[in-house]
Amino acid sequence: MKYIFILYIMIINICYSYNSKDINNFYNKYYSSKYDIKEIEGRDLQTYKNIFAFVKSKTIEDEKEKYNYLKETIEQNKDYIKSDDIDYLISVSELMNYIVYYCKVPEKISFGSKSKEIYKKILEKDDSNFFALLGTAIGYMHAPAIAGGSNKKAFEYFNTALNNAKEKYQEYISYVWLSQYYFKINDDENYQKCIEMSRNVYPNGELLKEALDRNNSKNKPL
Repeated sequence: MKYIFILYIMIINICYSYNSKDINNFYNKYYSSKYDIKEIEGRDLQTYKNIFAFVKSKTIEDEKEKYNYLKETIEQNKDYIKSDDIDYLISVSELMNYIVYYCKVPEKISFGSKSKEIYKKILEKDDSNFFALLGTAIGYMHAPAIAGGSNKKAFEYFNTALNNAKEKYQEYISYVWLSQYYFKINDDENYQKCIEMSRNVYPNGELLKEALDRNNSKNKPL
């Protein structure tokens, strides 16, 4: 059953918080929908190559093509676990978290295990890491109780993540995901409040639009 929880803990576009000022500046633009991918294109550092691939993959419509592109990029990071560079580890995890939407169960489990290993390594260095906390909250929210899911723990981790948000985009995605938590537990008043707080940060943010579309069309949280 541990593998079920691993899969659920991964449902998030990015899964840890960055330290680099350049990267945070780019993500503030990215989540506000006012970004230019050329800002990170052509960088030599593998961290930037990973981020570029992650953002570019969002624009690929064909699912098989998207999967192949993500898989090829992930394979360029064979020795990632030996690294102590948190920004780099974050960038690898983002790719793994996104590809699970497009691969079969055995690979989902494999990438889930690897992503969880990255979480553990980062949290050993930084137990207040924003996206590690947020990813844990999402995992608790989505996982069934039999696999370790818990709305109570999800709420605790969501709030801890929000309290550790150091960037504007982190505040934004905290509110988006809190709205999804309230949607799940049928608390419409707080659901609407979090939607409004998200819009106050980024009026045109795509993540909120994606979440609301899923809520309205599938009656499910993001």
